[in-house]
Amino acid sequence: MTSSPVVDNILSARYLRQGEHTFEDICHRVSHALADDKAEQDRFFEAMISLRFLPNSPTLMNAGTGLGQLSACFTLPVPDSIDGIFEAMKQGAIIHKTGGGTGYNFSHIRPEGSPVRSTDGVASGPVSFMRVFNAATDVIKQGGRRRGANMGILNVWHPDILDFITAKKEEGDIANFNISVMVNDRFMNLVEQKAFELVWLTHPHSGKTVTVGEIWNGIIDGIWENGEPGILFYDEINKRNPTPQLGDIDTTNPCGEQPLLPFESCVLGSINLDACIKDGILDEPLLEETVRMAVRFLDTVIERNIYPIPQIAEATLKTRKIGLGVMGVHDALLRLGIAYDSPEGRSWCEQIMEKLTRTAVDESRILASSLGPFPAWDGSIWKEYPVRNAAMTTVAPTGTISLLAGCSSGIEPIFSFAYTRKNTVGKTFVIVNPVFKEALVQTLSSMHLTGDELKERTEDVISHVHKTGTIQDLAWLPDEFRVLFRTALDISWKDHILMQATFQKYVHASISKTINMPSSATRDDCEEALLMAWKLDLKGITIYRTGSRETVVLALSGETDKNEPVPELKADDGRNLPEKIPSLNMTRPKELSGKTYICQSGCCRLYVTVNLLEGKPIEVFIRTVGIGGCDANSSALGRAISTGLQSGVPYQKFVRQFGKVNCVSAIKNSSSEGVSCADVVGRCIDLAAKHQSITTLEDWSITKTEEKRLCPECRQPLDFGEGCNQGICKHCGWSGCS
Repeated sequence: MTSSPVVDNILSARYLRQGEHTFEDICHRVSHALADDKAEQDRFFEAMISLRFLPNSPTLMNAGTGLGQLSACFTLPVPDSIDGIFEAMKQGAIIHKTGGGTGYNFSHIRPEGSPVRSTDGVASGPVSFMRVFNAATDVIKQGGRRRGANMGILNVWHPDILDFITAKKEEGDIANFNISVMVNDRFMNLVEQKAFELVWLTHPHSGKTVTVGEIWNGIIDGIWENGEPGILFYDEINKRNPTPQLGDIDTTNPCGEQPLLPFESCVLGSINLDACIKDGILDEPLLEETVRMAVRFLDTVIERNIYPIPQIAEATLKTRKIGLGVMGVHDALLRLGIAYDSPEGRSWCEQIMEKLTRTAVDESRILASSLGPFPAWDGSIWKEYPVRNAAMTTVAPTGTISLLAGCSSGIEPIFSFAYTRKNTVGKTFVIVNPVFKEALVQTLSSMHLTGDELKERTEDVISHVHKTGTIQDLAWLPDEFRVLFRTALDISWKDHILMQATFQKYVHASISKTINMPSSATRDDCEEALLMAWKLDLKGITIYRTGSRETVVLALSGETDKNEPVPELKADDGRNLPEKIPSLNMTRPKELSGKTYICQSGCCRLYVTVNLLEGKPIEVFIRTVGIGGCDANSSALGRAISTGLQSGVPYQKFVRQFGKVNCVSAIKNSSSEGVSCADVVGRCIDLAAKHQSITTLEDWSITKTEEKRLCPECRQPLDFGEGCNQGICKHCGWSGCS
């Protein structure tokens, strides 16, 4: 493994235990904890240290430690009782503490307004309880090192389905959950037949009705606006249920790639296909050897695992499911000179996944011959073919381990061939995909470029792709080069779905993948994508439209009133800034970025400047303009807020308290953007913290900016992929979905 600021940060933040200093130390600990003998230990170690295979994060973190919880995926049932609901929340907290993610289906909870006989009260409904689960997750860090991730599911025919679909409409709400609607073929058939108004759902207590069309349009609107909810296809999941005698499956793990029965868990691992390409061809014997090793590795994890609660141990040992998948798919295709979105690319991937799954099944059968099949084998789909594991393959998100391995994530196409990273002292530098750079130099050389001209043109192309994320607009580059080096956003959403469907043919569980759409995609595109996914027998789909989670800034379209000049704001204006920022124990930087808002209060216009430090509000300046208001009071308010922020007071406290301040002048003035000057200022602070701007003035209009949602740990822009709509940081490895 090549040392880099990113890798070093990930190792120290997540994986290194006391006394460990390198990735090699981790590999020794894990292989020693899992192997039965020295030969097996050497095989496990070699596969990991070569970055050809890596297990899921809990195994890397916890194997060989006192914690010993090695699984990534869990599902917990949520019954319709207070005792049962809070027992599930307690169980989830225990799982998060040990490093796992949890999936819940809230459909068993009675709808809002239902009578509760024991108290003569009424039920608050599944969405309200999901918010409680979210709050609990906020305070539990996985393995003491990261916050937990959840999947929240509601069946499409639940009376509270519209409330569920819109539960995350405001960005940041229920942030520890991905949410998905579980739909069945009956619902999808009605959608396909356009029977939108012919079938409806009547709430059993309010009497309100909701049509299929309203539900479907709510789903489409949510996906188009912010990427949620995802969709899970109930009938396809259960057609492939390996143990139907144990019951239907209605829940998945947080990123959707593991449909599981109640209390089941699954341990995951991924093979780096890029590491199996030798001299421009796939080393098939090496791939087969790695698959067989990985099956034994993951099956051993099931035995050595310290399960968080007894029910999980019982359910997991009954089916012994493992989830072996792949990463580095796009890298491997590039090395072979095959375009990701070509029929040849899909054909190659289909062959590889078929071979991988076939080999995994054969190795599981060999294990069963000596150790016995999984206990629930009788009555399973394997009843004529004894195997050790009820399911063997999946495609999991590999956000963090693919960064360790230096390869592309899962089956996702590469997001950009050049991007910026920041080292530990704050210096930024551009990282260029090595396959891309090598091929670029070869291509330019074939165009008879040499010496300084070759170097200059190479740097120009890299600078362009770093800035724009694409080379497709560089028409002077050869067509075959541009066709090969297409990024996630260059590839059509239909080709994204086709690739997911290609892998799903030979994957036992499901696939964590995001279908990327351009910002110009329409609601009709989203609708077409869902129908396409259903018809191609996918088990689920997650869509992310570029920009749907980026900041919306409102820009002034007209000129500022010449009688109301914008006041000049200087860094030392107000003289209330301390030499040291107390809560941060640091000197205020000479320069801070922020936002200035022009707003209308009850008696005057306000210019409110909110400056940010590491993405958080740290100081506020307020100036009044025109007749009315009091500039001295505004200045004093800004100083007081700044002092509070710099002393560690959360900005949300100011927002909440100012919202309670009422001013008769503001209330009477229909143009006022708050119920008082303080309320207006609070709203500006809140918008700046969320990287947004608004106004109700008639001469303002909405425009898009390139400002991205930032990682909460390192403040770098987030990517959205692998079925996780909370975001993945390619800089530090943070993932909202574990």
